[in-house]
Amino acid sequence: MKKFLSLMLALAMVLGLFACAPAADPNTSNPPASNPVESTEPTGKPEPGEFQPMTYDDWEIYNNTYGEFYKALQEAKECVDIDEMFAKMAIAEAKFLEAAAVVPYYGDGGSWGISRMAPRTIPTVMWGSDQDRYEYALVTTELLKAEDRKHITAMWNELAGTGTFEQSVKDYLAEKGYTLKNSYAWNGYASDPEIWDPLAAWTNTVSEPLCLTVDGLVRYDMENVLQPGLATSWEHSEDGLTWTFHLREGVQWVDSQGRKLDDVKADDWVASLQHLFDFYGDSAAEVLAPMIVNGLEYVNGDVTDFSQVGVEAVDDHTLVYHLTHAVPAFESMLTYCGFFAPLCRSYYTAQGGTFGAEHDNGDFGTSPNNIAYCGPYLITSYTAQQSIVFEANPTYWNLDKMNITKVTWPYYDGKDPTKSYDDCIAGVNDGTGLGPSALIKCKEDGNFDDYAITSTVNGTSRIGFQTLNRQIFHNFNEETAGVSPQEHGSVDTLDKANGVNVADASIIDDAARTHVAMNNQNFRLAMALGLDRAAYHAQRVGEELKLVSLRNSYVPGTFVETSKEITVDINGTPTTFPAGTKYGAMLQAAITADGYPMKVWDPELDDGVGSSDGFDGWYNVSAAREYLAKAVEELAAVGVEVSKENPIQVDYVYYGGSETFTNLANAYKQSIESSLEGAVQVNLVNVESQEQLNYNSFLHPDGTGLNCDESWGTAWTPDYGDPASYLDVFLPGGDGYMCKNLGLGPWLSEQP
Repeated sequence: MKKFLSLMLALAMVLGLFACAPAADPNTSNPPASNPVESTEPTGKPEPGEFQPMTYDDWEIYNNTYGEFYKALQEAKECVDIDEMFAKMAIAEAKFLEAAAVVPYYGDGGSWGISRMAPRTIPTVMWGSDQDRYEYALVTTELLKAEDRKHITAMWNELAGTGTFEQSVKDYLAEKGYTLKNSYAWNGYASDPEIWDPLAAWTNTVSEPLCLTVDGLVRYDMENVLQPGLATSWEHSEDGLTWTFHLREGVQWVDSQGRKLDDVKADDWVASLQHLFDFYGDSAAEVLAPMIVNGLEYVNGDVTDFSQVGVEAVDDHTLVYHLTHAVPAFESMLTYCGFFAPLCRSYYTAQGGTFGAEHDNGDFGTSPNNIAYCGPYLITSYTAQQSIVFEANPTYWNLDKMNITKVTWPYYDGKDPTKSYDDCIAGVNDGTGLGPSALIKCKEDGNFDDYAITSTVNGTSRIGFQTLNRQIFHNFNEETAGVSPQEHGSVDTLDKANGVNVADASIIDDAARTHVAMNNQNFRLAMALGLDRAAYHAQRVGEELKLVSLRNSYVPGTFVETSKEITVDINGTPTTFPAGTKYGAMLQAAITADGYPMKVWDPELDDGVGSSDGFDGWYNVSAAREYLAKAVEELAAVGVEVSKENPIQVDYVYYGGSETFTNLANAYKQSIESSLEGAVQVNLVNVESQEQLNYNSFLHPDGTGLNCDESWGTAWTPDYGDPASYLDVFLPGGDGYMCKNLGLGPWLSEQP
């Protein structure tokens, strides 16, 4: 479902979109009876002072950590009124943040950058795939002066929604002597697509390039107004359960050479949804299945005839979706490539693709030459770890309106921190972020004052994780890298290929002590509040910008707002929020009512609009030490003594080949050890490549295989305008892809 991003990519570029993953729409999904509904007490309580290792049951750990969040989120999803739902989702997120297993970090953007693309000339909505579309962008042959970029942004603030912004920018650029060009070189990608089929893979390395090759039913324009795409018009029934789309006629499917394959027909969306559902678990189907009539029944095998599923081609140009319940954000979902990209049925089957229980892609999606195109671009060149080149589709229905007819994505692995900047100056790419090293060079070259401005902070939320059930203490692929210095049982007698299960340890070793500590809420709060996030963030963006994109909530505070006055119960107290109350204000009210010190919303920022960004509302050394004192007492009661002489050890894995990664690691260690006065020892574990770093942390397929205690840099971006688009990924029962980043099993898909 959502865009799942790595810190690694963002360090090589300004915005590093890395992967996407599925999550369930909650409104009608019925969790298994065994799913958690409330927090439970640990079993087998020891006598005070007697060491008792934690059980290693993922479900018990989830209940103890997120039972309150789960219960609150389910209650929010039962709301019929959307404003009440938003308020109760804020209450649910409060429980989520208070558990302190996940800590907000920053939003993408807010970094120094230079560019030839006029700002705001691609969509800037906080969800969907349209922010990755470039066909209507305005790009100049010269770098844009900082003053001109600021002026154009101000123009957008004034003109958005009027339909006049594009022409006004063209006129302004011409007046200033700029020359527009029809090509754009993006500031790069850092991971090659593993498959060329966005409907059958969760990685955003797939959906990002492919959203340029297919059109959806609707799209956002550069003024963030929803416009017709392949649907010329649409309407829904009064109850919101039936959506009818009238499709554009004369649109063609073509191959990578531009040769016609077929006409685009309504049945291509029927094929698309079946294909999506067939790959349930490896696609975004978890979101759509609960809301489409008989969707869950199909993916569960109770319905095998796909014609009974709630999508139908009335004729070649009339498409109808039948929903199980009204979905207020349904229109915003239509813009995400992984949900509603059409699939050319005739070409898919010609490539050996099959549907149903025996589904198989055949040769479809094995390369850019094995897909069908109906969007603005064809992939005309692809060389792994070098570049992806897109050129205008000569049959595209809106070819005459395209401003950009060629897009190039060069590959950047982040090893050279100034390469993207050097390439931008040389014209190899048309824009780049300025990390610390590139920023220095930009200033030395005399380009900073003329061209550099800070980028707009977007809806991507980067977050850090504390591993709750770690069982691996070495690199899965290579024993010489990523080896933990912690004592963790009888390593020599265990099968390293399968990892080290600390539950088998017969001694009170480092790993067992860390495991118990990580499952103590007060210890996690001490860690979360003890990190100087601004000093840490400065290693990425420099001292001057360290607060700009710092985010204090998971869902951005301005993501949604109430449309009317709403009253909800917070801890037994009826609390009224007026119309226009931002999500962040409701979240802050809930956290404050719960008695926690985190500041997640500042109503005075952004000229009084308010923001969850731009300040550090978590770093609080005195509060961190208070929570640590509570944790020390609680841990002592279960036989885990914590002191400066006997600290809890946590492993922070980093890639030493990157200057930025190294600086981040050192900043983390210094901050935590100082704030917690040596009661926590941070072990910096170096790995030999970015790939190893990914595998040691967020890319391991099984959460218990995470080879770290602290993981910083994973991120999530929403695909539709509902806070559930963020929160659902921490639900259990197959919904919560992000649970594995906490060390909690492969998707928590089954409970014993």
